Amino acid sequence: MINGSLSGGAAALRRGVSAGALALALCAAGASPAFADFCIQLTGGSFSGDIGFFRFKGSMPTDDGAIETLKGRAAGLSPAFGTAVVAKDGSYVELAATFFIDAVQGQFDIAFSPPDSKKGAGGASFGEYGLGDAVKAKVVSCSNEP
Repeated sequence: MINGSLSGGAAALRRGVSAGALALALCAAGASPAFADFCIQLTGGSFSGDIGFFRFKGSMPTDDGAIETLKGRAAGLSPAFGTAVVAKDGSYVELAATFFIDAVQGQFDIAFSPPDSKKGAGGASFGEYGLGDAVKAKVVSCSNEP
C-alpha cells in the first residue's frame, strides 16, 4: 500500500475477488431449482407435427388425487391452458386443455394410465367445438418444440 492506496497487483486481486463474489451472488440468486417442463405430442385426426405439439410448465402430476393447473403453449407459441387430475386411487392422470393456434380454438381430453406412463389416448378437436377425433398422446422431449 502506497499512501493509502493498493499497489497494482493487490488492486487487481481485489477487483478479481470482488467480481468473483458478485458472480457467485448472482448465481446463488438464480440457483433455485426450476421444474422441467413436460411436452406432449398428439397424433390422429387433425393433429400431427406442430399442430399436435404441446408444452406445459412444471411436471405432469402423478400423486394420488392431485389436481394441477396446466399453463403452456401449443404449436410453439399459441396459448394452452387447462387442468390435470390424478385419480384418487392413482390409476391414471387425465389432462384436459383448451388452446388457440392462429386464432383457431381447439381442445383435448387425454389420459395416461398409470400416471407415469409415456403413452396415452383420448379425444381432441381443432377448429370446431367438441372432442370429435380419437387421438394418441405421447410424452416427448421438449427439445422437439416447433
